[in-house]
Amino acid sequence: MSDGGTIRHRATGCEQEPLYTTLRTPGRTKGTIPGDPNLKNLARKIWGFDRALFRAVFRLKWPLLTTVLRAFTVAGTAGALWGFVAAAAYLVTGLRPSHLLVPWISVASSWTLAEGAKYLFNRARPFIDDTEVAPLIKTPSSSSFPSGHSATAAAGALSLSAVYPAYAPAFVLAGFLVALSRVYLGVHYPFDVLAGVLIGTAAAVMTLAAA
Repeated sequence: MSDGGTIRHRATGCEQEPLYTTLRTPGRTKGTIPGDPNLKNLARKIWGFDRALFRAVFRLKWPLLTTVLRAFTVAGTAGALWGFVAAAAYLVTGLRPSHLLVPWISVASSWTLAEGAKYLFNRARPFIDDTEVAPLIKTPSSSSFPSGHSATAAAGALSLSAVYPAYAPAFVLAGFLVALSRVYLGVHYPFDVLAGVLIGTAAAVMTLAAA
């Protein structure tokens, strides 16, 4: 007979806990549960460091550098800078198809991967997280993580450096300026840029390996 959520044993008359309360699924080992407090604390520390680093870079303002970085960030949109440089070098240096295709494929694949990843990581931009941040360029509406500019900058700089090693320092410097511009101008956190650089590097390495 049931009484207040308990079961009375017919033979002994003793009350027992209902079956649904005694058959519990064992908990997972600490540290493997999504949302575990230790992981949450680590994530908060990482994001806190990321924001602090952003503020340190964003507060550094120099008019000449602002002008230069605005130009690089506009030129680096969707990898346009790298596609143009690859096309110009291809026409000037002998029309070798691989010298055009390797940079173009690297940049295109890095941009596709970065833009696709934005749908997985819906991170707010710095100027949305903090209304006191006033970006120095037109504000994007997509997710902050990862940085598409940084992905194409890394892919373009590395692939062009491999194809034209004599000009590698110039390509690397240009890539660095594009990536730096995203934090300096207030539209990305440093870790967004780092993730983009890793994506671009991987895309360039895979393209070069397949070439």
